[in-house]
Amino acid sequence: MMRFLDRAANAFLALLGLVLIAMIGLTICNVISRYVFNRALLWADEATVFAMIALAFLGAVVCGWHRAEIRMDIFANLMPSAVQRLLNILQQAVMAGLCGWVAWQSVGYVRRAYAIGMRGDASGLPTWIVHALIPLSLFLIALIAAVRCIRLIASHDFGLDQAQTGKERIE
Repeated sequence: MMRFLDRAANAFLALLGLVLIAMIGLTICNVISRYVFNRALLWADEATVFAMIALAFLGAVVCGWHRAEIRMDIFANLMPSAVQRLLNILQQAVMAGLCGWVAWQSVGYVRRAYAIGMRGDASGLPTWIVHALIPLSLFLIALIAAVRCIRLIASHDFGLDQAQTGKERIE
């Protein structure tokens, strides 16, 4: 199951890369259209901003899955293995709790944006779709952290993977 999820995360990361390439292409087309043909694509800037929001939050889920989040673990790595394990459990529990709480709070904003029919000024795209990616991604990060926390508590290993010992995988 974990191998399947790893492959799915990598495939999703590739898809996000293609979206980034499409955003760059759209921006180039808009610049050419604006400065060569004197006709700007008014919706392009807004669509690019929406795509960037999606990339940032959905990319954060992939980073969370690959344990590529930024953390300060210099002192934690100097601690005995049992303390490192306890700190890892605490980190995952705090991450699950905070991301879950912020996701829950964000749902209210998405509901209001949907209820009033909020749309982008230039593109006319419903903004609730883009904003819904924020609680979705935070919920997924919380779920990943909660599963890790439960697995750490249930297991007898110390939960030290390559990213925690400083030997990061490059894929």
